[in-house]
Amino acid sequence: MGRMVTCAAIVAAMIAFAIFGYNYYDTRAKEIYTTADEITQAIDNDDTKKAAEKATYAEDIWRGLSQDTIFVEDTECDNEIAMCLSRIRVFAESGEQDIYSECAVLKRLIELYITRQQITLSSVL
Repeated sequence: MGRMVTCAAIVAAMIAFAIFGYNYYDTRAKEIYTTADEITQAIDNDDTKKAAEKATYAEDIWRGLSQDTIFVEDTECDNEIAMCLSRIRVFAESGEQDIYSECAVLKRLIELYITRQQITLSSVL
């Protein structure tokens, strides 16, 4: 009986950790997603300083997410998003028009990342 209770407690803890992790990553990724919109709005208003600040902010969020990853490593997507954020920051600092397409790519990569982090039975067990 004690083993069953212990196993149930371990499974419940794993499920709770998975739900917490997904919600945390989902919230932070959506924050990057909205920051991409704020960057393009700043460029529309010819405010390259604000766009560069937002790009640095998004890059810092992603760096934190990337470093805080414990179990799930999606290095392919991680590298793509990091490179995209670096290009956005450079484009924001120089006020280049390529920033629009790069922000659209970033938003798509973030959507894919969120999809890959969704909780499935295999990821919990």
